[in-house]
Amino acid sequence: MKKYLGTMVGGAIAGVFVFAIWGLFTEAFGTAGGWLGGPLVVALVWALNHYVGAFYLPDGAVAIDMAVAIGIAGTMNGVFRGKPIAAAMPTLFWMAVGAILGGIFASIVTDVIAENS
Repeated sequence: MKKYLGTMVGGAIAGVFVFAIWGLFTEAFGTAGGWLGGPLVVALVWALNHYVGAFYLPDGAVAIDMAVAIGIAGTMNGVFRGKPIAAAMPTLFWMAVGAILGGIFASIVTDVIAENS
């Protein structure tokens, strides 16, 4: 039970950090802040969730946990601010397209690495 609770809390932290802190970087430094905030915020949360071990990730599992948590947090962020969930559908669609393309690319890279080993 503890491992699942850690995954839920770590995912919530990831979503909150992305939507709270990344925007502050963008407000303070403009576009450069957005580009700077991405690696800093995601790296910090990744270290907490994966290196420290907040997330439960079984052997052989694919680590899409933070992306799903951040996507859900972003969708619910708008809903909690009174916007209809339909407004988030284009973003969720493109997030799904990106996830599919990322999975295809990861599969190709894994196959190439396996062939060269």
